[in-house]
Amino acid sequence: MNKIINAPKARKTALLIASAMLMAVPAEAFAVTVLINSFAGTSQRDTQPLSGLFNPPDVNGTVGLTQYAQLQNGVYAVYDKNTGALQAPRISDSQFFINAGGTATRGDVRILFDPTSQRYIATGFGATTNIIQIAVSTTSDALGPFRATSFIGAAGTADYPTLALTGNTVTIGTNNFNPGFVGVTLNTISRSDLFGPGAPSVASLRQFNTPAAGNDGFAQQGVNRAPGVGSGTDVVAASNLTNELITFNISDAGVKGPTRLLGGGNYQGNRPGRQPDLLRTGNARVVDTLDDRVSSSVYEANGRIYAVHTVTPVGQDHTVVRISVLDATTKNLLSETDITGPDDTYDFYEGSLAVNSRGEFVVGYVRSGDASHPIDGNISIFARSYTTNANGTIASTSGDILIKQSPVDDFHLGSVQGRPAAGRQRFGDYSSVSLDPTNDNRFYVINQFADLFNNVAGVPGTARYGTFIGIIGINQAVGGGVPEPATWAMMIVGFGFAGAAVRRRRTRVNVSFA
Repeated sequence: MNKIINAPKARKTALLIASAMLMAVPAEAFAVTVLINSFAGTSQRDTQPLSGLFNPPDVNGTVGLTQYAQLQNGVYAVYDKNTGALQAPRISDSQFFINAGGTATRGDVRILFDPTSQRYIATGFGATTNIIQIAVSTTSDALGPFRATSFIGAAGTADYPTLALTGNTVTIGTNNFNPGFVGVTLNTISRSDLFGPGAPSVASLRQFNTPAAGNDGFAQQGVNRAPGVGSGTDVVAASNLTNELITFNISDAGVKGPTRLLGGGNYQGNRPGRQPDLLRTGNARVVDTLDDRVSSSVYEANGRIYAVHTVTPVGQDHTVVRISVLDATTKNLLSETDITGPDDTYDFYEGSLAVNSRGEFVVGYVRSGDASHPIDGNISIFARSYTTNANGTIASTSGDILIKQSPVDDFHLGSVQGRPAAGRQRFGDYSSVSLDPTNDNRFYVINQFADLFNNVAGVPGTARYGTFIGIIGINQAVGGGVPEPATWAMMIVGFGFAGAAVRRRRTRVNVSFA
């Protein structure tokens, strides 16, 4: 008979190999991207008693030294940045500006934390939509006090004001309507005028106007970067004439440079996003995914510029979140990649990003799908992490990280559940991702999801949205260098093959015949 005489020794050898492999792998090899924590932000239920119903909410927030500040249409709220605990009662967005010495606001609000001065800056309409208000905190405390100033942005409506900390300046772009679209304005103000020791001032305001027939883009986004990095003020926007991004520079002397086109023709207009709509009410494709505008902040880091926007590739019928990386000096487009699904049956939209000093970045977005995805097709908030290689190409470092899944499968405005949607179905105008100023590996994502069905009979416009904040950690060593479960599983399989190979060799040569 045949007899295996060294199987125990083979298993021992396999274990020794496994131990040696683990000891040989450095702890940083097990760095992963994880959802550290998440917490509920402000919902439409919270804003209604303060200031009424707002659609869209214009979701926006930013992380500071110890707090997370959320400013959106109708409300201002401050949370502990680690636990999500509300630090004070919510107030309306109008009360926020009034407390700062400004006036009630008509919305379109944004907020950023400035790591250099360690202060918050917020913007929004004034009492009328041709006025832009600016509020700056006096300290790093998001609870205030804030101090306000303002300027006239346009003759009609200075719509969709953007906000960026562009080196030595603060930049605000507006799309101007009077009553139709008449062009865009880029406003730059000296950083020292806003973050100086005295009250914020707009004495250094410069305005650069482009008529509607020009091609300086729509929803101009100044490029966020630290003071002393680069020169002048860089701008990125979606062309208002062709399907492509554009960029230009305002020099420190206040001279606008030529507009550079970054290449177009590879995407087309966006259609509404899908939802499962299991009641088959005809509401499955009503969610406004917006157009190709760069709706959220653009950042420069490590010699590159990073932007995202929502597009539909030519020949396709699903929206994607497109990531674009530019050389900060030459403005050449280095690479692009799309956030999309493996089966191209989801829609991706409402994207935003932030980037750290090493060129690592996190993108937040929402995703939805049709009835072939009866559960995970609900509008939900996700994030992905990326890094940038030496030649500027984008490399993914995580898959979809779920932050919040909507409990309903049919978000629509103007009618109750089970009835066709009525009126404009604007889901959201923008979202945001912010980098923790005290931790280069931690990003805060805020976006909106479908919170409740609209079941108030006879009351139009009462659909409910909610917001959620997710804390995304990159380069997280799992268990101090121990592999995550999936990694363990793959390693164990590998060790099994190694052990099996040893056993097979032993079986062939270590036998005796009795």
